Amino acid sequence: MKILVIGSGIAGLGFALKAAEFAEVIIVTKKELRDCNSYYAQGGLAAVFDKNDNFELHIKDTLRAGDGLCNEDAVKLVVSNAPKQILWLKKQGVKFDKQLSKEAVHSRARIVHSGDITGERIEEVLIANIKKNPKIKVYEDAVAVELLKEENRCVGAVILKGDKTFTICAGATVLATGGLGRLYKNTCNPDVATGDGFTLAYNAGAELEDMEFVQFHPTGLYNTPFLISETLRGEGGHLLNNKGEIYMPKYHRDGELAPRDVVSKFTVDEMKKTNTDHVHLDVTHLGADYLKKRFPRIYARCLEQGVDLTKEPIPVTPTAHYSCGGVKINLKAETTIPGLYAIGEASCSGFHGADRLASNSLTDCLVFGHVLADNLRDKNHLVKECKDKQFKIVKYNNNTLKKEIQSIMWDKVGIIRTETELGQALKRLETIKKELDKVDGISHELVELRDMVTASIVITKCALARKESRGTHFLREYPKRDDERWKKHSVISLGGLYHS
Repeated sequence: MKILVIGSGIAGLGFALKAAEFAEVIIVTKKELRDCNSYYAQGGLAAVFDKNDNFELHIKDTLRAGDGLCNEDAVKLVVSNAPKQILWLKKQGVKFDKQLSKEAVHSRARIVHSGDITGERIEEVLIANIKKNPKIKVYEDAVAVELLKEENRCVGAVILKGDKTFTICAGATVLATGGLGRLYKNTCNPDVATGDGFTLAYNAGAELEDMEFVQFHPTGLYNTPFLISETLRGEGGHLLNNKGEIYMPKYHRDGELAPRDVVSKFTVDEMKKTNTDHVHLDVTHLGADYLKKRFPRIYARCLEQGVDLTKEPIPVTPTAHYSCGGVKINLKAETTIPGLYAIGEASCSGFHGADRLASNSLTDCLVFGHVLADNLRDKNHLVKECKDKQFKIVKYNNNTLKKEIQSIMWDKVGIIRTETELGQALKRLETIKKELDKVDGISHELVELRDMVTASIVITKCALARKESRGTHFLREYPKRDDERWKKHSVISLGGLYHS
C-alpha cells in the first residue's frame, strides 16, 4: 500500500511514522520539513496527567471554549487518547518539562510542554526519525497542485517541484497541510500557511465545515509575526490599555483567561476606545529569574524588539492564529471523498467547535494521526492507475495581489465583521479569483495565490451566511449567540452551502 501525505507538521509526521509500519509513505511539503505551524507552537499539549484532573474536566473545558458547536464524540475521543499519544512522543525521544502549565479556560494545570519551544522540539525529533526510516520518502520544496480522482475516488495528486510537475498515485491521500493564517495581514503563522489543503479538497469536491471560525490569538508581539504564548497570561500576566489600566476583568469574569475570541474582541474594542493599534501584556511581577528560565525564547525575541519583559510590559496585538474549521471528517479521519483523509488543522471533526481551547491543537494532531493509522492499517487500498496530468509552467508572481487579499481578509473578514464589509470582501475576492483563473499555466506563486483566494472566498461565504455571533465569529448586526436558529454547522462544497 502506498500513502501520500501532504504536509509536514506534527499531524503529518506523526501519522507517517505510524503508517510506515505497514505501508510505503511519501511526504510532500512546500518548503523544508520544519516549515509548518507546528514548529512554532510554544504552549504545549493539553492532556490529563495530574491526580487532581480527569477526562470529564478536560471535556467540559473543551466544550465551554467551543461555544456550543463541539462534536462531543470527537471531544471524548481526543481527550481520552491524549495521554497515551504524549507517551508515544516520549518514546520517540521528545523530552518534556515535569511541571504542567495552566492556560485560559482550562480548569486545571494540564499543559505538557518543553520550555516555550514545545513544537520545535517535537518536530526536530519526528523529523530525525522520519529521515532514518527507509519506508518514508520525502519531497521538499514541492507544491500539491491538484488532487486526482478516478470514479469519484481520490487516487493521488499532481505535484509541482521546481519547474516540473509529476504525478504521485496513492491508495490513500492524507491532507496534513495545516492552517491559513497567511490569508490575513497580521498573523503569527509562517509563510506556508496559505490554506492549501482547504482549497485542494474544495476543488476536488469535498465538503468543508465551519470555515467561518478563524481564531485570532489576543497576544501577537506588536509589529512582528511572533506569538506571545497564552501561558504568560496563564501564569498571571495582565493586559493593559494605553492608559496602563487592566481592562479584561470589566468585560469577563475570567479576565485575561477568558476564551481567546472574547479577549481578542474586547482588546480590539479597547484599542478603538483609546485610539491605538496595540495594548500591553505585563508580566514584570512574575520575577526576572522565573521569566528567563520558563520563557527563554519569548524573552530573547522581545529583547530583539527592544523590550525587556522582566522590566516593562510587552506591546501586543491580536493576530490570525488558527482555523477551527476545515475539511470535514468523521471519527476515522475520512473526508467525504473516498481515498482522501485529513488530519490536524486542515481537518474539522468538530473537536474544536466555534473556538479552540488553548493547547488542544497539537493534541488533536497526534490523536487523529493515530486514529487514521489504525483505520488504514487493516485496509489494503491498492494503488489504482491515475492518469498523468500536465500543466504549463509559467513565470507568475503578483505580490501586490497577495497583499490585497491579506488586507481584505484582515479589514473585512477579521475579528469584528459586518454584513456590508463581508459583502464587499466577497465581491472583490471573486473578481481576483477570475483574474487568476485567466492565467494559462501554473507556478509556485500562482498555485499559492489561487489557494489563498479560494480559501478566502469560502471563509467569507460561511461568515456571511451565519446570522449570529458565536465563538470566533462576531457579526455586528447579530451580536448574540442564537441557539434556536444557529446551533448547527456550516458545510460548504462546490455544490453550495448548507447548515446541519
